Amino acid sequence: MPVFSTSDADIHYEIAGDGPPLLLIAGLASDNASWGPVTPLLSKHFKLIMPDNRGAGRTRTAAPFSVEAMADDCAALFDHLQINRAHVVGHSMGGIIAMTLAARAPERIEKLVLAAYCAKTPARAISVIDTILLLREAGAPQEHWLRSFFHWLFKPEFFENKNAVDAAIALSMAYPYAQSAEGMRAQVDMLRGYDASALPAALTSDTLLLAGELDLMFSPEDIKAAFEAAPVRFEILPGAAHSLHWDDPAGFSSNVIAFLSD
Repeated sequence: MPVFSTSDADIHYEIAGDGPPLLLIAGLASDNASWGPVTPLLSKHFKLIMPDNRGAGRTRTAAPFSVEAMADDCAALFDHLQINRAHVVGHSMGGIIAMTLAARAPERIEKLVLAAYCAKTPARAISVIDTILLLREAGAPQEHWLRSFFHWLFKPEFFENKNAVDAAIALSMAYPYAQSAEGMRAQVDMLRGYDASALPAALTSDTLLLAGELDLMFSPEDIKAAFEAAPVRFEILPGAAHSLHWDDPAGFSSNVIAFLSD
């Protein structure tokens, strides 16, 4: 179990594949396992580095959470692995962490991919997560709040197959490293007050924005508007929602591979 320690956290991470280093930063309530659908595709081209953020998976800390601390964890992981520069992909909350890393240590970034990410979390997205979190804290059955959460994460087509939905719920409930309600609360409260709207204009790395056509949390229009002052490439994955790397692993991976290899 790869773990390295910073001054205030024990960070768990996984490595897969070989090639140029590619850091994958997971979103809210997710850990390195969230990259499962795209790991076999991306690891053929890159050495994947997949940490668990503070408050998720097997990373442990008693320190207060901040986006800056999570970005610094990523830079410290580069040092631990003796990597000077790497490509970085961040999904949702991971995009905020990736942007902050790019602002704090631009010399560590080769190319940047921000997926389902907007510079400031929309009020509706915070409201959705707050509601899910309140259900958890009120003692709602795990199956119920997970099913409600899935409505905001996955494309409509996913729900046409009840067996697939039930199987996904069962897998989530059986996952031994699932995020606690306390970890989720800490991440949500961290995001609530964090505004990265000034960061896109300061980008120095080549950047690709990936949006899901059907994303209810961060719409393609909101994402594009947030980066209108930045020299970025913008691509929309047709038919995908917020968890676009789950809805369309092949489309997600082909866009990332083409951009990073260009």
